[in-house]
Amino acid sequence: MSSPAVPPARAYRRSGLHDPMLHRGYEACRRATHVTGEIEYAVSLLLPPPLRIATWALYGAVRAVDDLADVAEPCGGTNAERSERLEAWISAFDADLRDGRSTDPVRHALIHTILTWNLPPEFLHTLFEELRQDVHGRQFATWQEWRHYNSLINTPLVLRAGSLLTRAAGLTAEPEAIAAGVPDAALAWQTAVDAIYLTDALVDLSDDLDRGHVPLPQEALDEAGVHRADLLARRSTPAFEELVRHLAGRARTWLDRIPLPPVLHPAVGIALGAYTDLYRLRLKAAADGPAALLHHRPALPRSARLRLLLPARAKAALAWGLFPFPIQPCPLPPSAPADPTEGLGWAEEVRSLAAQRRPIVPPTPHPSGARPPRLPAAAMPRHVAIVMDGNGRWATARGLPRTDGHRAGAKTLLDVVHGALEIGLKHLTVYAFSTENWKRPADELHALMYEIPQGLRRLTDDAEPLDVRVRWAGTPSRLPADVIETLTEAERSTRDRTALTVTMCVNYGGRTEITEAAAKLAQEAVAGRVDPRSVSEHAFARYLHVPELPDVDLLLRTGGDQRTSNFLPWQATYAELLFLDAPWPEVDRRDLWHAIEQYARRTRRYGSVPRTPVPAQQVPLSEQGAPAK
Repeated sequence: MSSPAVPPARAYRRSGLHDPMLHRGYEACRRATHVTGEIEYAVSLLLPPPLRIATWALYGAVRAVDDLADVAEPCGGTNAERSERLEAWISAFDADLRDGRSTDPVRHALIHTILTWNLPPEFLHTLFEELRQDVHGRQFATWQEWRHYNSLINTPLVLRAGSLLTRAAGLTAEPEAIAAGVPDAALAWQTAVDAIYLTDALVDLSDDLDRGHVPLPQEALDEAGVHRADLLARRSTPAFEELVRHLAGRARTWLDRIPLPPVLHPAVGIALGAYTDLYRLRLKAAADGPAALLHHRPALPRSARLRLLLPARAKAALAWGLFPFPIQPCPLPPSAPADPTEGLGWAEEVRSLAAQRRPIVPPTPHPSGARPPRLPAAAMPRHVAIVMDGNGRWATARGLPRTDGHRAGAKTLLDVVHGALEIGLKHLTVYAFSTENWKRPADELHALMYEIPQGLRRLTDDAEPLDVRVRWAGTPSRLPADVIETLTEAERSTRDRTALTVTMCVNYGGRTEITEAAAKLAQEAVAGRVDPRSVSEHAFARYLHVPELPDVDLLLRTGGDQRTSNFLPWQATYAELLFLDAPWPEVDRRDLWHAIEQYARRTRRYGSVPRTPVPAQQVPLSEQGAPAK
């Protein structure tokens, strides 16, 4: 392992990061760590590049979110404005995490770290809940309240940093699990975090006072005879100076009690030792000049800091060199598929390109003149999935062959696609043919194998095509060659369209998709390209039929049955469910719009506390009310 003093750009390259967006995100986190976490940044340089940039992402991203809830600059503003900014960031993070990427550089770096190192993201939601309270200001009455806040805000972040170290050492267990088998380990870690937080409360006192916040519990002030008004007025008193020296001594005692876990790599032990030594140095600076804490943050003496860090850097570099270990992140995505035009003959390629360049037309309005409701962007689902059920029963009820039901259902799908474009939906996935449908009568199977290609051609081969990209989820086994060819050609010819992605689930089964993904992942592990210990749910999802397919927000089923029938079990884990009695041929785009309106009024929690749903007045029903039939 090379010297810790690798410049940031080289650290990114050595970590296999070549995405410019990731570079920007990690660099923003690095700067935030450098500015606000002097000790954290110095110690991060003792770690190898992959661990180093991961600690930047955790610390820097959390600082960025904390600033949104802060009453001070750069955010400032009213409580309502800060709360709105914070909620927007949290909502965007939840959506980005489900997607595995973000257009915001800081969130992109944070999500990349979570997925690469298989870190459980729940600790962030605990932190988010506490920051929601911080928006309105927070005062601590007792030490118990202070410790409780610390356990919710700071301890989880420290433990996730510990997760990075345990994963780098090849351990799959979380620090909490390790602590369960080591007596008093959990208490020791919490004591260490309390020491760090108490130190920060002292050295950051002037910044907190700028915001009208006293970070020490009222119980501590009362015991020392210190008045809050004196602190807010920046008046130093003998009682205050004695309080600072007393609290610095308490934090130093806590630091002295911290045992280093015996399972750590020698270099990690060196980094943790340097970390606690630097905090002891910070406590000494606070105790030596307590009155100055009311006016500015004390700087670490440069000479003393270098006396600690220079030997630590040399020892860490030697330890990484003598005892290197592989730092393996989660598996990289499978190789990108080849350009669909690759391997085509000249004439076929010309036809494919010509098809792509045909002018795109807007969706055709509904014959009734109905228009989609206007919904706030935050209320819109990103991905709607539909079980198009009831075609055969609809036909049978009218004395028609079941095949006529599938033909009518294909027309319904086209209308719903037009409606999805009108309302601005980005992803629509439909269950066109399941692996269980092979049990149908032969004449019905022939009709389905005819209608599926015909419906695709109406979407992709019309003289004036829609701005719809087609994807196929399913397996080719048993499908006729012309159906496979139509599906792959539809994917190829529409790959540059961007308004709406329609995923056709043809010969699809949810359990089959999951077991095939597991088989592919197992093959990668056997070949040595994947470390089984680093597999996460996000890494696993890369082996699904359409890896980039986002999670389903709303799953809609027609035909009266209330079950999901092996449809997208992985992607629809958190989907809102809506069941319609009407068979699929009786549905049109207005039903889709009405379903989206109902979705917009639901409260989405993802396991956390309830969020305020979009007010009813912001989610108007369409002028027609419930879809007319």
